[in-house]
Amino acid sequence: MERFVLVLALTISGALASCRHPKPGQFLSKKGAIPSVVTSPSSNDMALDKRLVGHIQFNATKGNVVEDSSGYANNGYMQDGAIVVNFPQSKCGNAAYTYCGDILFHGDTFQAKPREGVTVAAFINLKDIEGSRSVFDTIGISHQCGQFHFEVNYGSVRWFHRNETQHIIFSCTAEGKQVQKDQWTHIAGTYDSATGKAKIYVNGELRNMTIGGGLLSRDWLSRAGIGDHKAGRPLMGFIDEFRIYNYALAKAEIEALAKMCLPGGGPTTAPTASPAPATIKPSSTPKPFVNDAEFGHKPNGQRNKFRFPQEESVEEAVLKRSSVRGSRSVNVL
Repeated sequence: MERFVLVLALTISGALASCRHPKPGQFLSKKGAIPSVVTSPSSNDMALDKRLVGHIQFNATKGNVVEDSSGYANNGYMQDGAIVVNFPQSKCGNAAYTYCGDILFHGDTFQAKPREGVTVAAFINLKDIEGSRSVFDTIGISHQCGQFHFEVNYGSVRWFHRNETQHIIFSCTAEGKQVQKDQWTHIAGTYDSATGKAKIYVNGELRNMTIGGGLLSRDWLSRAGIGDHKAGRPLMGFIDEFRIYNYALAKAEIEALAKMCLPGGGPTTAPTASPAPATIKPSSTPKPFVNDAEFGHKPNGQRNKFRFPQEESVEEAVLKRSSVRGSRSVNVL
């Protein structure tokens, strides 16, 4: 009888502690090689308004450090076997291979963290889509549940955020299996607290939208990074052109990001232990934001013949066919 009570108690305890780490300090120990301070932004005029606040191109590295080209010095740190490889056919040069490794950010000193809105975007090429593959996640010290989750679950993109009080700000999952094995795919998640809209884009196309509400958590102290969330959701593949904005990009801007480079030109094979030497890309990287004429506007305010579909009409179509219209009823890790 005593053994039965003990087993029952342990079972209940495990169910209630679902947000605890698999092993105490298991993922926190990965931060050992990350410095306790970061340098100041490289530009003196970097404000906290709507900006690109993190841009990891994987074309500038120093040891295990992959440099941030946004100007905020939000560098990434490769851990546990993550490496940089070169794709000669790519317009964007290098990418990272992260099979079970991580690329971590210094979460407590990350400059210009998103608060009122956010966009996270990247090119990914997964070697395995059977399971959960974490692209970006954060964990704070206010509780042990994940806060940001941008991941691929069995080929479907999931975009989720709970704040420091465990209130779910938004939860959105793309319809259908949009991410295929061994294929480069551009994914992006956006959220705007002014409208409450959380959106997922795959290869520049809006795939789902839900309505949430509230400000974003800036509690990134325990973990912020690309890769293996809580040692249970390894990325298992390649990632390139990882970006974080502190506001929600419009559909036309997401489309521009999805078209700016085609890493590898198609399916790739896993790199060998000795990857090709990294090629540093010139500093004059094409910017994702182009002039108004490219988005269907003329300087005098007249419209060009070429126009993108109106985002509002796309949103309505997505909402009509979506079975998920809210976000607060979902409570997953």
